[in-house]
Amino acid sequence: MWGTYEAEVSGVIPGLDDRSVSVQVKALAGGDNCSRNVQIGNHTEENGVIFATIVQESAEADTVGACPTFAPAEVTLTSAEPIGNRPLSLNQKTWALKNGTYTRCDDNLGCNPPTDRCDPTWTRAAVRGMDVSRHSQGHVEACDGNWLIMTVADDPASCGVEPRPGCEVNTAVRRYFLRNERAGWSIVARTTSGGCAAIRKVASTFPRKLCTNLKPTAWLVTVAPPLPSDRPGG
Repeated sequence: MWGTYEAEVSGVIPGLDDRSVSVQVKALAGGDNCSRNVQIGNHTEENGVIFATIVQESAEADTVGACPTFAPAEVTLTSAEPIGNRPLSLNQKTWALKNGTYTRCDDNLGCNPPTDRCDPTWTRAAVRGMDVSRHSQGHVEACDGNWLIMTVADDPASCGVEPRPGCEVNTAVRRYFLRNERAGWSIVARTTSGGCAAIRKVASTFPRKLCTNLKPTAWLVTVAPPLPSDRPGG
């Protein structure tokens, strides 16, 4: 039976006029009845953003191995008003026009990441790349643009936002040392100890002034006040 499924967007190209764009997709392929009728689904425009779903019909999308490859397809998205520099949210992924070319915005950093790598936009993205709970937010202890030190709880809400009776929240906190790389912050060392030993062991040039006075993370949990978040209002 044929059903409707989202089609993966692979690119966006400015259209022939200022009210259209060409959306390139990867349609299901590799077998009979994999894909047909690639088209624009829901389309709304609000708050300066154009929202649309790109869909395809398939009779085999739910059959494992029935459509092992993809085939290129293209649909035109049109607007009643000039599109200009308005971002496009296509299948919940945002695309933005920069220097005449559409590129997909980063899921964590957005379309215009700040130049300051110590900005919360970048440090929050660093936490999302760690092997911790999605509830973990992290606390910045030091940042000089080249190096970042953060303490992050493994799972601060393992018992739910409001801890259930008899459930003990995992308050294990680890310290992360991260280096500024082209793509963002990259983890260099992780520890629960204080001082500089953990990071200087793997990065001898790490500035001592950033780590000399660091306390063990157990002290932060049992002695110090609760760690604030680097999120606004945290």
